[in-house]
Amino acid sequence: MAPTFVQVFLGLAAVLSAASAVSAETHTISFDNQCGKGTPQLLVGGKVVSTGEPYTFNGIISSAIAYLQTGPCGFNGEGCTLLEMTLVNPTAPGSGSSTDISLITPHALNVPASFSYYGGCNGQGASCDSGSCTSAFHVFNDNQVQVQCETNNANLLISFCADAATNELVVGGSGGNTPAAPSSSTSYSSSHSSSHSASAAPASSPAPAKAPAKATPTPAAASTSAAASAAPSVDRGSCKNKKRMMRRRATAPELEARALHDVHARSH
Repeated sequence: MAPTFVQVFLGLAAVLSAASAVSAETHTISFDNQCGKGTPQLLVGGKVVSTGEPYTFNGIISSAIAYLQTGPCGFNGEGCTLLEMTLVNPTAPGSGSSTDISLITPHALNVPASFSYYGGCNGQGASCDSGSCTSAFHVFNDNQVQVQCETNNANLLISFCADAATNELVVGGSGGNTPAAPSSSTSYSSSHSSSHSASAAPASSPAPAKAPAKATPTPAAASTSAAASAAPSVDRGSCKNKKRMMRRRATAPELEARALHDVHARSH
């Protein structure tokens, strides 16, 4: 029996619906570099597809790698912190997106790195800020460090020298493709320090009143005073005694002469 028009129509609708669902898959990888140096590198299929700008692909992003080129990194991130990712809509449990950080030789930490999903599975991710962090691959069987997302059209934020989980894209639950502009920590520190210094500075107290200056004697007055203090005091009693003695010494010869005169007069 030949298929009816309705059956043909329904079959075509199912095919178109499936094709539409496949073509609707889209993922974006964004970067947030807070290191003050370096250039993000995103490679897909062995080709550089982004140097820091958001990369959007309508379909599966498979076996991509990313790192921050600070100078010594090899083309595939050798000698630097490496992130590996596959973004895909899950078709069965455990078949969704997967991302990890790798420090397996020849890779090594050159800058702290972190990642987080957004637009689905927000906040799920990992960070590594030392060469011995436990959230990165160090050997090939460290499979527990892989972070999966079982949500369709999940996006990924990769941060260098910052925590991706605190970025506005992740915290705000935005499905957008551009990370929020980083705030200036320098201007905040200087203004905060200034206001803190202004509030902490004690109010200036009025200067204490000065004691009246003592008069300083002039050299002439000082010498006069010294001379006066050095001069001996006059004993008025001793002066009177000396005058009496002088008077006695002056009258003694006269008395003796009168006595001789009287004796001579009596003899005649």
